[in-house]
Amino acid sequence: MDTLVDPTDDPTVDDGHRRGRILRALATCMAEKGYQATTISDIAREGRVSKTIVYAHFRDKEECLLELYTRANDKVLATVRHAQEQAHAQGLPWRERLRVGIGAYLETLAAGPAVAWAALVEVQAAGSRARALRRTVFDRYVDLISEVAAGLSTELPDEVRPVSRELVLAAVGGMNELMLARVERGEAARLPEDVQMAADVVIGLLERRR
Repeated sequence: MDTLVDPTDDPTVDDGHRRGRILRALATCMAEKGYQATTISDIAREGRVSKTIVYAHFRDKEECLLELYTRANDKVLATVRHAQEQAHAQGLPWRERLRVGIGAYLETLAAGPAVAWAALVEVQAAGSRARALRRTVFDRYVDLISEVAAGLSTELPDEVRPVSRELVLAAVGGMNELMLARVERGEAARLPEDVQMAADVVIGLLERRR
């Protein structure tokens, strides 16, 4: 979880180590009692800081959640993009490239179960700003897969068919529900077990029928 939410590598953030602890504390508290029931006092106690310190970094609980969600998803997207680039550089077949990218996605989330819970479950219980951010992040995932799909259809037109963004949106929505079901059952650490199933959905979408 630390690698998903620790902002110490951002030179624009003051007191980055303590800020990272606050973000991780929010994730832990939400996994234990939910966003609505979590208080600033809970976050301060879990993060081993004072409430004054929490408020020095974040205006309120929602702002803290927005940063946690943004940083975690930025990390996941960067990891997936890097995995895709590496797989392409290694000359892997296109189906395997997709499996590698989706595997990176699920494995990164599985490494931080509390953050996975926050990103997939608790963000839906927060305010309008969090819901709007969730839609923006979801669109970024759709855009990434659309970009990969477009590249494959150009590179391998006999094997990969062009698909609309709407179809990619439907596929990503299905993967999201698959992940949500795992996380809601307390099985975030087992998300990598679904890599093949999720990859099959995307491969089936892109594969050119003969």
